[in-house]
Amino acid sequence: MDEYLKISATIITALGGSGAIILGLANYLGKHWASRLMVAEKAKHDRDLEELRTQLYKVSQEELAKFHSEIEVYKQTQLREHSDKLAIYRATIDMVAKILAKVEMIVIKNNQQLSLEEAEQFESERLKIYGYLAMIAPQEVMDANDAFIDQLVALVFDGQFVKWEVIRFKALNLTNAMRKDIGIDKSVISYNGDR
Repeated sequence: MDEYLKISATIITALGGSGAIILGLANYLGKHWASRLMVAEKAKHDRDLEELRTQLYKVSQEELAKFHSEIEVYKQTQLREHSDKLAIYRATIDMVAKILAKVEMIVIKNNQQLSLEEAEQFESERLKIYGYLAMIAPQEVMDANDAFIDQLVALVFDGQFVKWEVIRFKALNLTNAMRKDIGIDKSVISYNGDR
């Protein structure tokens, strides 16, 4: 530091008063020039920053729109799938109810065989049920359906004696598996009547 002061003092004495003015002017011009450079650099930096900000905003908005579109497609697909599942399960329950009514009234209550036409209708509806369920149901529902239908086939075509309570229990197992699959209520329903 002392050395710089000595050099400055030597320059001032060599040049005299005009040296002090030149040194002061050089100092002022240096600061002014540096300030102008900083303003230009700051302006360039601000422009670059704003351009980057705009670009990032545009990219984020495009990605957000794409994400919302994908969510909407997924949501519509899930809703359609759930709606299809409900429709198929309702149709299945309708066919199961018809089959159970015939089996209870003709085979169990009256101890008779189904007529050829009724047996054909039973087979047709049982296969429809299986086909409908196979399109959308998980294995748990398919297993419950298999157990239910196997019991009915043993009763109707093999003449195996089965109590009504066993058939009702297997039908309720099928219903519970469907309820669990569609998420309506995962609790198990049961028959609590006296019959």
